[in-house]
Amino acid sequence: MAKRGENIYKRKDGRWEGRYVKERKIDGKIRYGYIYSRKYLEVKKKLMLLKAETLKEDIFQITYDGTLGDWLKLWLETIVKPKVKLSTYNSYKSKVQLHILPHLGAIPLQKLLPAEIDQWLVHLNAQLSSSSVHAVHRVLKNALSQALKQGLIVKNPSLMIELPKLEKQRIKAFSRQQQKMIKEAALKEKKYLPILIALETGMRIGEISALKWTDINFSEKTIHIQRTLQRLQVGIGKTALVEGTPKTFQSERILPLSNQLKSYLIEEKKTSYSPYVVGIKDSCTEPRTINYRFKKLQEELQISQLPFHALRHTFATRCLELGVNIATISSILGHTSTKMTLDVYTNSFMQDERKAMEKVAAI
Repeated sequence: MAKRGENIYKRKDGRWEGRYVKERKIDGKIRYGYIYSRKYLEVKKKLMLLKAETLKEDIFQITYDGTLGDWLKLWLETIVKPKVKLSTYNSYKSKVQLHILPHLGAIPLQKLLPAEIDQWLVHLNAQLSSSSVHAVHRVLKNALSQALKQGLIVKNPSLMIELPKLEKQRIKAFSRQQQKMIKEAALKEKKYLPILIALETGMRIGEISALKWTDINFSEKTIHIQRTLQRLQVGIGKTALVEGTPKTFQSERILPLSNQLKSYLIEEKKTSYSPYVVGIKDSCTEPRTINYRFKKLQEELQISQLPFHALRHTFATRCLELGVNIATISSILGHTSTKMTLDVYTNSFMQDERKAMEKVAAI
């Protein structure tokens, strides 16, 4: 009988046998190694030395012969997919397929070096913006961190490299004159209702598409944002319109409804047969249709082509210009923090900065 925790046994032939964990396989199975001696203390000493070496070099890590590509596919399907939204999963999968697998996928997971990741980042930096490079690297880092947790690798090589400096993105918003032109044109046709809502509330396109009449409380003049709609890939060559929760916890919010927009929506509701504010019959109008109509309107007005999201930026920019405090704007937009709002709209403070300069110059 072995002493508790020792794994040392007396054999029938008189020798002592010590058993230790030699390796753990990817399926969780353990392969044992054995030490033999006529003397108990000699076996015990050898086992202690092996345990010390294990702590020092982690030689008992799980044996995994697959490539980085093999691991990324396994990670996406078994770890990422069950835990995140479909949109997040699709985003991760796209980054893996487009930017990671073609360059690093064939390298054995346990042989991936920081130098190889460094070279890969140089290639990415020549093709993508610094923020996109950071986003793709983050996916690789998360996948390798999980591999480290499962004992498939000794160190995470993605932590040992230097990323390109993040460049602040200049937000694109419409000028006051352009906003006036867009609003006047949108008021003339019912199909442009999403544009008015975006300009008046700063809502995201998916939130507008998913907005139902039951989300609007006309007596209290509020809009409750509690869902979003996106067209997402659900299979090879297949997409579907998917209703989900807002982007973040802060994105589920209640917005005040202006008197002007309230009056307009009340009139729209009188002729609506859809549960959706922007809908046809019993269905909604999906984001890509809203995007297409907005693009056509810009062409008709002959103004600079900007994405629908620029309407959200325009709303926030006008708020800043009118002196609305940053905490209020952050809450209306559903940002996770005021820091995020400040980071996005730093360039919109030029008017305030100019006033400050003039005041100092006048002293």
